[in-house]
Amino acid sequence: MINQFEVPALIEDTLPELRRPLHQFPAIFHIYQTVDCLNSYLIRQLRNKNYPLLEKCLRLAGRLYERGNPIVQKAVTQIIVPELSKEPVPDNISRIRLYSLIPASLYNLYMQHHLNIQTKNK
Repeated sequence: MINQFEVPALIEDTLPELRRPLHQFPAIFHIYQTVDCLNSYLIRQLRNKNYPLLEKCLRLAGRLYERGNPIVQKAVTQIIVPELSKEPVPDNISRIRLYSLIPASLYNLYMQHHLNIQTKNK
């Protein structure tokens, strides 16, 4: 089981480009800031349509959710899932591509948030 103290190292191993942003604060003690850093990078990749890096980010988020302790799971469900659900996707091809990249462990949570947002906007 992945605990909150292991998350920064896992992110750095998967996405070395986040090493510097993660060291701006003592990330080992701030799971929400750590996951928010991953989320910001993930959203940037989605906006730039950089699907290979987006896939790495989403796989990492899925692994954190699947194998994380309750604190790690809560951080993923409170930060990554809602923000990803709110992010507008410009066209159907991009939407299908995004749906195909979301890990199975997060897909239902994503769809629940996404549908709630769509319902509220009507």
